[in-house]
Amino acid sequence: MLLNFDYDGVIVDSFDQLLSLVIQAQQSLGLGRPPIAEDFRKIENLTFEDLGRRIGLPENQVFHYEARIFELQKEQWDVGPFSRIVPIFEKLAMSHTLVVITSSQSEIVAATLEVFGLGSAVSRVLGGELGSTKAGRIEQARREFSCSTQDTFMVGDAISDIRQGKLAGVKTIAVSWGYQDRELLERERPDFIFDKPDELLQIGV
Repeated sequence: MLLNFDYDGVIVDSFDQLLSLVIQAQQSLGLGRPPIAEDFRKIENLTFEDLGRRIGLPENQVFHYEARIFELQKEQWDVGPFSRIVPIFEKLAMSHTLVVITSSQSEIVAATLEVFGLGSAVSRVLGGELGSTKAGRIEQARREFSCSTQDTFMVGDAISDIRQGKLAGVKTIAVSWGYQDRELLERERPDFIFDKPDELLQIGV
């Protein structure tokens, strides 16, 4: 099976730090309004581009906003995994292919996975700098690892992760320990909702 995971809010507990970075990026541009926690909690499409639009940036500044966030991540990124994620991923990797599909930059995510000891457990990182939608990256991973839609999952903590998984025609798992509330995730009717990381071990059982 191919298991595609979102990164922020699923693997790493990054909410406070990412909120700080997107605020700094907005301040450096001097446009729009500062992002607030509620933006992450309620945004329909949890990407840096759509966050920029949500806080009122002109369309021609959205790309620069995303680029500035990536720059700040390189300078300041210091996050840790949620409890139990590392041994869970190590166990899942024994029988499944694990891919990370994220709005963050591939290089930064891959580096932190190495620090956590998950560099060999995760086969591929497909980040936001690639420019394609998450649905497109799910399809890219599916082609690369020759997996059918029936044997592919998208695991995320945001409604956009569930929507993109459905758009790609794969099974979807929402997790409630991340950025968006369980009630909001339930409305998207994912195939499964998990409330604790250990429940991930149920995939494919």
